Amino acid sequence: MNVRPKYPLYLPVFLRTGWSVSRKINALVPKLLTEQQIQQFQAVEGHTTLRQCATLFYLAHISTKTAGRIVEIGSFKGKSTCWMAKALQLAGSNEKIAAVDPHINTRNPGVVPDYKEDSSFDAFLNNLKSCGVTQYVEPVKQTSKDAAKNWKQPIKLLFIDGSHLYDDVMLDLKLWEPRLNIGGIVVMHDTKPIGPRVEVRKAMNDYIVKSKRFKELLQLENMACFTKMK
Repeated sequence: MNVRPKYPLYLPVFLRTGWSVSRKINALVPKLLTEQQIQQFQAVEGHTTLRQCATLFYLAHISTKTAGRIVEIGSFKGKSTCWMAKALQLAGSNEKIAAVDPHINTRNPGVVPDYKEDSSFDAFLNNLKSCGVTQYVEPVKQTSKDAAKNWKQPIKLLFIDGSHLYDDVMLDLKLWEPRLNIGGIVVMHDTKPIGPRVEVRKAMNDYIVKSKRFKELLQLENMACFTKMK
């Protein structure tokens, strides 16, 4: 028999910030997902850890109680997308995540992860299908800049995980954050202040932290979540 611990620590409960949120995540994930489902989602190729995916799952699940869209900038092969889409499915929502990514392999490690194919789009669609969440995702096969041109809808959860170059991260924030509702959440991936992630961290600090318009919700080793206050 596969017996799970009563309180699996998907997130550590003793964090610099966000300890109360981490307790809620630890309680929700095993309540809604089986170990087999967790293993299936984690098997999707990608660069988000179990803790990060559990956080996105939780944020997507609780977001169904508020108005607006979930927007993901940078989907790659759909690992984080599948986790958030499953949360919508289990919450009984009819929403769709807007998954923005041109799915072009630029061979520039500062822009896209290292992979062999010329495009990640086929793998993205296949992973959505195999995880049973296709109907909860709206693929937007465009650059962040092009997708933002005609975007008119309010956003409640914004996950930024596109290019890791400073100017690109700043552009993503400038294009999409103004559409984020007050009380909405912005999540930044690859914020660990070492290596290529330094530019993401710097953009986050320059745009979000210094603005004083956001409250830190949760800080993981390589991901940060903020609530928009004004």
